[in-house]
This record gives sequence, structure tokens and C-alpha cells, in this order.
Amino acid sequence: MIVTPKRLARHLKAKWRVPVVLEAGWDSPRIDPYHGANDMQGIVLHHTAGTDSLAFCMRGSYPPYRNCHFLVGRDGTVHVLSTSGAYHAGKGGPWRITKALTIGRDRGNSRTYGIEIESLGTSPRINGKPGGMTIDQVISVAYLCAALLDVMRLGPRSFRVGRVILHRTWAPTRKVDTRQDLAWWRAVIRIAQKYRKDRSRGEQTIRAYVHDHVDGRA
Repeated sequence: MIVTPKRLARHLKAKWRVPVVLEAGWDSPRIDPYHGANDMQGIVLHHTAGTDSLAFCMRGSYPPYRNCHFLVGRDGTVHVLSTSGAYHAGKGGPWRITKALTIGRDRGNSRTYGIEIESLGTSPRINGKPGGMTIDQVISVAYLCAALLDVMRLGPRSFRVGRVILHRTWAPTRKVDTRQDLAWWRAVIRIAQKYRKDRSRGEQTIRAYVHDHVDGRA
């Protein structure tokens, strides 16, 4: 579903209370390599495999285009870089979502939101160390994904988590991110969906789940 920048920002902030920062040019048509032909149907999760991630994602591999749509910093802040196309998924696919819907080979950049999570990606553990991730990042990713699935209006809630995959799901022969399993991520996203109106309880429940599954395995 094509979502306007203003609607998306309002949805993230007001309805889902995602801690967002709108970065310069985030809503500019100049940073869209696909000129508005972006019908988002899913989400791809990545880790950055480095530091200084905001500068890298903003600068992009092919300026002025961005390397992702959202970057989740170590403190859980969600930097919004783009709401249209971004060069994040690269070669991969196809991804058959339903019998009637397949994202074609190498079409992930224009059909999916890319979320980069700042981490060296050397460990699946949620321990706050540079090689792994922080609990604040996990909470923000869970609520960001829940919000995006909601705003895209892709069907019954129980079905929507199937619209989230990992970069290694999209490109299994060349990517390893994220180190955490897909089932693990989908579990924390379901918690965020369940507790949209009770954010405090949702965060507590996610923290408890992560405590029991600290190695990123469901």
C-alpha cells in the first residue's frame, strides 16, 4: 500500500508512540529512485554491521538515495530516512507472500520497508554489547514493525507478521542478518501488536520474553 509521508509520520508518533526522529530530506521526492512507484507489501530487517550508521544510511551507496527507510539506534531512537524507495534489499527473492502476491526477484527495494538496526552483528545476544543488540532496540523494532503493518492495512492482525522477513531470508546465499531468528522477531512484534494501548505492559512483556530468549531464538 502506498502511504503518504505525513500520514506515516503521524501514525508512528501518535498512534504507536514510536520514538522517531525525522531526518533531513526524509519526505523529499528527490531521494526516491522509483519516482513514487512504491507499493509497500512487507518489511525486511537488517543489522548495519558497523558504527557511524546514520551517516552511512543517509549518504547511501548511490547518493542522494538512502540505504534504508528506518535506522534504529542503540538507544532505541528510530531515525526516519525515507518513506519511499530505498536501496536496502538488493538482489534476492522472489518472496511469495500469498497465492496471489509475490514480490518479484530483485524488487525488494521498491516493495518493502527496510529497517536497519545498529549492531556489529557478530552475536545474536540481546546484551547491550556492540556485537549484539540492546533491549531498547528490540522494543523499538517491535513497535515500529507493528505500526508499519498497521498502516499498510495488509489484512487480519494474525496474518500480518508473515509480512516481516530478514535480509538473509530475502538473500540467503549472500546475507547473514539478522543474527536473531525470524520466529523470535515475529514473537516480539506480536507482543507489540497486542499491547498497543498499554505500552508499559507491552514493554514489560517484551523484556520478559527477551530475558527468556536472550540468544535470539524463539
